[in-house]
Amino acid sequence: MIDNRVYIRIINKDDLVRITRWLNDPEISDIMGYLPTFSIESQNSYYEKLINDKTRFIFAICKKENDEHIGNVGLGNIDYIHRHAMFSIFIFEHNSRSLGFGTEATRLCLDFAFKRLNLNKVYLRTSERFVSAINMYEKIGFVKEGVMRQHYYTNGKYEDKIIYSILKNEYLKEED
Repeated sequence: MIDNRVYIRIINKDDLVRITRWLNDPEISDIMGYLPTFSIESQNSYYEKLINDKTRFIFAICKKENDEHIGNVGLGNIDYIHRHAMFSIFIFEHNSRSLGFGTEATRLCLDFAFKRLNLNKVYLRTSERFVSAINMYEKIGFVKEGVMRQHYYTNGKYEDKIIYSILKNEYLKEED
């Protein structure tokens, strides 16, 4: 069940300044695992490649009440032969976290994946330190598939990555 407090739309060029600011926030870059060195020029270049790339869809998560862009959700590495894609989400605006917007956006993105793209599986990688995200994934119906041991280096140490996935029939059954 989607509460309809947010909607998703394809990101556009007007979003790039905001996204660049988010990506250069040290807290966010630490969570997402990269150095905060993004320029507006690099984001413009990324956007130009993205608009013609059918193996990735990046959506802006926007509040319906005021159209505020609060984060991004997306599908990447889309494999149309084997019908699967990798999921990602991040609520960048601090005051919009832990309010259920991520759950709604995830469901909207899964609707797109399973009903529009006719994918069979959506998977993701996360870290055990993201407890609220894991709880959200499991609530929606994602199943833990396994662990990639010491797969990610952050803050001077290696971290495991947990793989979760949800199948089309599992997701659509949850909707009934």
